[in-house]
Amino acid sequence: MTRIKKTTTLGDAIGKLVRNLGMEGRLEEQEAVDRWAQVVGDRIAVHARAVFFDAGKLFVECDSATWSQELHYMKPDILNRLEQSFGRPLVRDIIFTNSRR
Repeated sequence: MTRIKKTTTLGDAIGKLVRNLGMEGRLEEQEAVDRWAQVVGDRIAVHARAVFFDAGKLFVECDSATWSQELHYMKPDILNRLEQSFGRPLVRDIIFTNSRR
């Protein structure tokens, strides 16, 4: 009896492993951090960077209080852009802080 082996791509194998380990949510959370610069654009990304995601909140470090305040006013628009990027409201809130540099 011969056995036919089904070929699986590395991407499919990793996807299956992630699902089996129940880590899909964590990967999406990291993706929110990674997409920050793409969503807000270069002008903002130079002054503010996403550092981590926890309990629906994206934490962003700004290089000055001025940028933190400006982004606070832009929060609804940024949340909308993030929702469009993911196709659903993954990020419920954004917390802006001053960086510790």
